[in-house]
Amino acid sequence: MMRRAGSARLLAGLILASLGVLAQPASKASGHWEGTLEAPNQKVGIVVDLSKSAAGLWTGSFSIPQANTRDIPVEKISVEDPVVRFVVPGFPGSPSFEGKLSADGMSLAGTATARNTPIPFQLKRTGEAKVNLPPPSSVLPKDFEGTWEGTLDANGNQLRIVVKLAPATNGAATGALISVDQGNQPIPIDTITIKGRQLKFEVRLVGGTFLGALGANGEISGNWSQGPNSLPLTLKRAAASTP
Repeated sequence: MMRRAGSARLLAGLILASLGVLAQPASKASGHWEGTLEAPNQKVGIVVDLSKSAAGLWTGSFSIPQANTRDIPVEKISVEDPVVRFVVPGFPGSPSFEGKLSADGMSLAGTATARNTPIPFQLKRTGEAKVNLPPPSSVLPKDFEGTWEGTLDANGNQLRIVVKLAPATNGAATGALISVDQGNQPIPIDTITIKGRQLKFEVRLVGGTFLGALGANGEISGNWSQGPNSLPLTLKRAAASTP
């Protein structure tokens, strides 16, 4: 009986020890962070979410609410308390952030660097992490592959749009959107979803979404939504001269 009791106590001790390991507190860097970038002549409000999985893997997202930029994936997250580092490769200049956590873990301050320009930032923890990463894209059918162009009528302003769709090495759709009259720079498309003849894609950098359908005439007719606005947009196969 004493041997059994001793074995039971040993087993209970092992269980409690394993539970203690599982119940280890999350890093102080985990959470929903809100604050500002001290850009030249202005303060820019930013939101950062950082989360550590049970397997020890970090994920994160970056948003600028006033610019309608939402949930840009954060990469290269490194946490060596109190130093926190991460990069936002989907944002212009691929800014890298490095900051230090306060002793109570409620604030994070440091410097963001983009194109060799340092910008101070200040963040406060306001709750639990709300990381919202883009879902994977669909396989890209040949019918949708290539370069498309169309025009948005924004309150009388004609904005030329180019959309490029191409398959990755695994066949999944990748793409870029170019607003020809607004800088003419490629903006990465985060998620491309294709169901039958329907095409949907999301551009988180500008908070925009397109939803349309490929018709018998070879055109993709739909709507471009950005913030509270939704505008008709028809995409046609680009002419050979389109860069």
